[in-house]
Amino acid sequence: MINSIKGVITEKGDSWICLENQGMEWNLIASGTTISSLPAIGNQARVFTWLYHKEDQMALYGFFSPKERFLFLDLISVSGVGPKGAIKILSAVRPDQLILYLEEENLDGLSSLPGLGKKTAQKILLQLRGKLSWDDSYGSGSGNSGPESEWVESLTAMGFDKRKVLSLVKTLMKDEDISVLSPDKKEQEILRRAIVELSS
Repeated sequence: MINSIKGVITEKGDSWICLENQGMEWNLIASGTTISSLPAIGNQARVFTWLYHKEDQMALYGFFSPKERFLFLDLISVSGVGPKGAIKILSAVRPDQLILYLEEENLDGLSSLPGLGKKTAQKILLQLRGKLSWDDSYGSGSGNSGPESEWVESLTAMGFDKRKVLSLVKTLMKDEDISVLSPDKKEQEILRRAIVELSS
């Protein structure tokens, strides 16, 4: 996958940008938030990307930050929200505000966004609250790719609330009985105890 492209912004539209890199000009679909956050035409920029590929269609999406890209990927994982719908949502609200809506279970705030009715907003809340890919402590964009992030991802994939998982993993990592174990045994013990505590 192309993680990002760095180049000169040559054009900007309502829902796209063009970026020139070493003689090649890329056309990227982007949210209004990304377009307004990037520098003016003629300036250098780094744009994070995601490639959409189907049998009869290919498109490259651009994002001003890894956080926005993570949210985009989370949104399109919800049934009924495709790439175009996700871009529309991200054009209407900044990533931090969207995360706040999800954390506070703010259905009114979500359903007020363009293209989102209450039914789809409810689906987004049910599927994503506490399970966002991005997290300031353990998200991939934070640069933490150690075993802790893998444990958090594993437990979250089991359906546990991500905020509770994060808090518990941090606590267990400080446990003296666990800290002296070998890496393999430490992982087994943390996952075992976390599942027991989160299931109770």
